[in-house]
Amino acid sequence: MLGISNIFNKDYPEFWKKYTDSFKFKAKKYVVLSIETSGIDPDKDVIMAIAATSVIGNRIIIKDSFEIFIQRNHDQINPIVDSFNINLEQRISEQEAIVTLLEYLSNSIIIGHRINFDIEMLDKCLSRMKLGKIRNEAFDIEAMYNKLKETNEKSYSLEEMGNGLKMQLSNRNSVADDAYSIALLFLKLKEKLGIE
Repeated sequence: MLGISNIFNKDYPEFWKKYTDSFKFKAKKYVVLSIETSGIDPDKDVIMAIAATSVIGNRIIIKDSFEIFIQRNHDQINPIVDSFNINLEQRISEQEAIVTLLEYLSNSIIIGHRINFDIEMLDKCLSRMKLGKIRNEAFDIEAMYNKLKETNEKSYSLEEMGNGLKMQLSNRNSVADDAYSIALLFLKLKEKLGIE
């Protein structure tokens, strides 16, 4: 049986210690996150692809972006992700994907579209790795758009928000395209709502 001191002194992996230690400092950037899943049930579905890009000040830092695809069983395949023609050699394990993401995220503020679902999916991955939950502060562009429009809990697609803000968004051919569109919408909403 484990003693109480062993429970509290669990030997966490180095990447997790580095991630949790980063919150001793103030966030220096936003990270726009887009996640493609096999469905919309966090208890049954899995993450298929993750894309992220950094926003510092009022600039999207394209060179500081990534897109990763996760190896899955045939019964977990999402036809949308499969249509990206990513071969098996380009896919990595779920654990590798989460380590890569957390090293990239550090203490950044996360931006996303319906971000609570994305965080719940990430928390499920972390639970399978026997780790804690995502600790980052997060903003949802849909909530920001609702605030701007003075509506309450309406759902908007990226295209609807783009049209409402008179913005031309890129075609949605990949999870990275979605991350870029979310970043553009975030910058416009941040400006309109007077967020620093």
